[in-house]
Amino acid sequence: MVDLMEKLHGENRIEEFRKIAELLKSKIASYEGVSGIVCAGGLIRRFADKYSDVDIIVLLGEKDKDLRKKVRKIGKEEQRRSGVDVDLEVHFLEDFRTRKWDEMARWDFSHSEIVFDLEGKVRKLFKKKLRVSKSFWLKRIVIYGEYLKWYCFPPQDNVGTIVDAWVDRGDLISAHYCLDYALGLLIRIIFALNREFLPPPKWEFFYSCNLKWLPSNYKKRISEALTIKNLSKSDLDRRLRATGELA
Repeated sequence: MVDLMEKLHGENRIEEFRKIAELLKSKIASYEGVSGIVCAGGLIRRFADKYSDVDIIVLLGEKDKDLRKKVRKIGKEEQRRSGVDVDLEVHFLEDFRTRKWDEMARWDFSHSEIVFDLEGKVRKLFKKKLRVSKSFWLKRIVIYGEYLKWYCFPPQDNVGTIVDAWVDRGDLISAHYCLDYALGLLIRIIFALNREFLPPPKWEFFYSCNLKWLPSNYKKRISEALTIKNLSKSDLDRRLRATGELA
């Protein structure tokens, strides 16, 4: 697969960020009661710029509020020293185990790195929390697929869609907007087909380009589908055709 990070422009400060993360790890891991340390975000992407921060999650074995304060203080002190934003989360292991992970958490933790795991509890916890049923991905494909048909790809020729409804109502801006939403659904189906959790919306398209399976000429076709040359019916039809080639 193509290394997407090589395509990003701007100053890559990843080495600076890694040094900060390593310093934080060595300080925090020295405290008794720290069960695990996890690196996420730009540290794992291998790209960090002026918009990035150092993402670290610390897990404490016991509900020691004083220790939590001490660990948080280490993060704040390093942020002041380095001038780099440090997003340091501190959780009690038991609370973390029972907390329901939303989609963003599943993505983050499936693309994170456990850099300290005192008794192997963190790795076991992640494995359990990220496990999904065999039907999980199929359900996603079916649900997103139904919405996709509803928005712009009807099962029969004589069935209207939401995009059609806005055209008939005379609001082409809303029609184009709904097609954009349908493209988002299509990208989510592609993630599900690859058995990948969804990243945060700001990263969805970027990471979709590096999935193992993609429709042929994916980037070219989705670029055509996303491009709005003008808010006309003919341009809407062109975008619909390009979207149909992806589906």
